Amino acid sequence: MVIFPTIMLLVILATFLVLFCMVGINYRVTRSHLTITFWGIPIRWTKLSTIVSVSKRRRFTAEQWVSTFRMKHRKLVVRRDKGILREWVITPKYRYVFRQQLEDAIAQARGSDMSVK
Repeated sequence: MVIFPTIMLLVILATFLVLFCMVGINYRVTRSHLTITFWGIPIRWTKLSTIVSVSKRRRFTAEQWVSTFRMKHRKLVVRRDKGILREWVITPKYRYVFRQQLEDAIAQARGSDMSVK
């Protein structure tokens, strides 16, 4: 008799935990990095100069950094030139606006890298 309420409580807590984690994931483009944050704490980042391309379609196995259950029209794939898993799947709220911001930042980062060399 005690097992059923315990299982239901665990299911409710697990559901709440998953929702809490998904809502907390956010993406930020700085001058030199693409940063993935969890409730404001950076948990994953990459230099903009290592990003090869940004697209809607995935080619290989990728790291999933999603912040929604409905990824269909929010998915962006960031391809890098280094790393074991070279692709990241991210789901910004406005994917084309974020993609343009990311591509502009990549162009600026590459332009500043070329002027230094």
